[in-house]
Amino acid sequence: MKMKKKMLCLGMVLVLGMMILSGCKIRNYNSKLIDINNGEDGITLGYANFVFKYNQARYDTQYGDSYGAKLWTEDMTGMGQTFADQVKDNIVETLETQYVIKKHADEYKVEITDEDKNKIDDTTKKFMEENSSSTLNAMGADEDVVKQMLTDMVYVFKMEKAITDRGRADGAITDANSSSTYINNLVENWKSSYEFTVDDDLLKQLKVDDLFVQDKAKTSNTTNSTQGK
Repeated sequence: MKMKKKMLCLGMVLVLGMMILSGCKIRNYNSKLIDINNGEDGITLGYANFVFKYNQARYDTQYGDSYGAKLWTEDMTGMGQTFADQVKDNIVETLETQYVIKKHADEYKVEITDEDKNKIDDTTKKFMEENSSSTLNAMGADEDVVKQMLTDMVYVFKMEKAITDRGRADGAITDANSSSTYINNLVENWKSSYEFTVDDDLLKQLKVDDLFVQDKAKTSNTTNSTQGK
């Protein structure tokens, strides 16, 4: 199976699955992994760790049978770094992008509706119920971080649509200029107005450590979307 070089997209779907994990909750949970504008704001290590562990579980489920342990320790995409490091870098980039996109939501009249909130609450509840306390502890998962990730997903999904609609109406998106290229260029321009500083020492705490072991006899994957698809 060919691995895609770009693994994390802006919009994501939450996959719920029963997973067996071991390990301790990450240290420095509330420390800023990503400082924004010299202390003006930030993204915590705890939240980034949850997103990392969640994506690790997804990749282990999708590619673990094909690649085994080498999935995380080798250069699987030809990018010159281990897959674990590439996932970490992509997560940092994604979290920065999501932050900026939310900051521009008002410009596109994008908001989280009551219906969105209800879907987020329901999906969060299901996630917390379908994973054991040891799994949730190893992921650093609580209702707050799960809701935060889902809320970010909804914002990005809605913003992608709103940006595309406006771009087409303005004539900025044509057959020769795809919506994805237009959105990426716009977001990169927005990001240039922010200063993001990553704490490399804290980033090293995001580790694979063979935490995830899939029990195929008990695993039951359910795909849920808060995006109304």
